[in-house]
Amino acid sequence: MKKLLAVFIFMCTLMFTSMKVYAQEGYFDELNYDLNLSDNSYKSFTYTNNLGEEIILEVESIPSRERVSSGTYKVSKTSKGSWTVSYNVTINSKSQFTAATNLNLQALKGSILSSSLTHSSTKASCDFKQKAGLITSNANVTTTISNGKLIVK
Repeated sequence: MKKLLAVFIFMCTLMFTSMKVYAQEGYFDELNYDLNLSDNSYKSFTYTNNLGEEIILEVESIPSRERVSSGTYKVSKTSKGSWTVSYNVTINSKSQFTAATNLNLQALKGSILSSSLTHSSTKASCDFKQKAGLITSNANVTTTISNGKLIVK
């Protein structure tokens, strides 16, 4: 009975800790980067997607003379063992995207068949097609701005 109680307490503690980490990030599959924090030069978040792949999201501020929220940020997403993508987004003082540039896309297995990097004032997105063996798959990295936060999915 004591062992059962100890296992129950351990599982509850593990569940509470996991929920706390997810609550800090907002959702299970996105990184929230606060554009208004001056000490926010780099942030990363790792999760496992529904296919069991480890995904790493990163945002890095590229130093400039602009105020904190406007400027250029490097956005990266990696599917461990499969591919890695990074690109820069430029944001104006109205918290709108003005550019998406410097696309760097690498297949860690197979090859990239096609890719595109697009942006609007509210969204920047890289969409690509990867072929690994006989399997062709589509993937993307999407960055949006909401309530003073850069959100990477």
